[in-house]
Amino acid sequence: MIDPRVLEKMTKYMTSEYGNAASNEHVFGWNANEAVNIAREKISNSINCSPNEIYFTSGATESNNLAILGALNLKGDNSHVISLKTEHKSIIDILNFTSKNNVNTTLLDVKKDGIIDLELFEKSITSNTKFVSIMMANNEIGVIQPIDEISKICKSHNILLHVDAAQALGKIKLDLMNLNIDLMSLSAHKIYGPKGIGALYINSKTMKNRIKAITYGGGHENGLRPGTLPVHNIVGFGEACEIIYKEINDNTDLISDLTGLMLRSLNKGYPEYILNGHDKKRIPGNLNISFPGLKQEPIIQRLRNIAVSSGSACTTSSPEPSHVLRALGISKTLINSTIRIGIGKFNTIDDIKNAADYILKVVNRLKI
Repeated sequence: MIDPRVLEKMTKYMTSEYGNAASNEHVFGWNANEAVNIAREKISNSINCSPNEIYFTSGATESNNLAILGALNLKGDNSHVISLKTEHKSIIDILNFTSKNNVNTTLLDVKKDGIIDLELFEKSITSNTKFVSIMMANNEIGVIQPIDEISKICKSHNILLHVDAAQALGKIKLDLMNLNIDLMSLSAHKIYGPKGIGALYINSKTMKNRIKAITYGGGHENGLRPGTLPVHNIVGFGEACEIIYKEINDNTDLISDLTGLMLRSLNKGYPEYILNGHDKKRIPGNLNISFPGLKQEPIIQRLRNIAVSSGSACTTSSPEPSHVLRALGISKTLINSTIRIGIGKFNTIDDIKNAADYILKVVNRLKI
């Protein structure tokens, strides 16, 4: 849900302060532009970069598109791109498109715990490798990739590195002054901000004149992303970043405690459960749980009274099993008995206890 403090900040920019940030001839436009600049600064402060390195988009999916398509040459220079089989669907789909347009793509297998094999990664680099896209924290299994080590390998080979950090923002501390990242995608709704607004961090030193617009229609965002800025959403994004930056330690402690309670409860009622992904190198609150030994039907169809999922919301229209879980070597049968649980700062101990009791009631009913 949206943080009430975020919504409060947004409200006046949907009512009394409804100016266009690009209008420089009246006070309403000036006020809107100032609000955008303040939000841009709040976002940059939360990840330790310069405000002029933040470019607003409609969300991380658009940021991913701008990062990859804007930086790659699709005219035929035999470029090679490396990513992982467990990446977000938006990355996979973009790379499927670029692979049909003169870009060679390698999607690497991950280890059974979902973490990249750095030795395999380095061996996959060729003289034509120009671009790497690796998710910082996986949206389905929550594992955190070793971006610092990946970035060092990329720099040693003069390769651009894009990081989808939509799931990482607000859950782990991000310091772009100490990470060699060229491009990073962000999204507001993952940190209790509004939907429909995101950003792309573009390293001003390494990316100067190296990224082009992929949509056209105006000079907004230095010509990289045209369109009237949604001031209310941008203000909300900035406020959400400021709040999450100040409260990250308290939130982490709370969500970690609630996550531990959920796992202990599931273990007590169904000790055969399996936690997918590395058990330590993961963001708090993201649980991907398999329940072996159930009847052969998708468990998610029986869990109607709580908000859990079978995978990413971006892939729920697909009848295929989760590509992330398949990349971990999990069978289709077990994938059908797998759920993804998201725990956030507005959840309570009673929420977790009630959800765990309900899940256990359902899975034990389905047990063979």
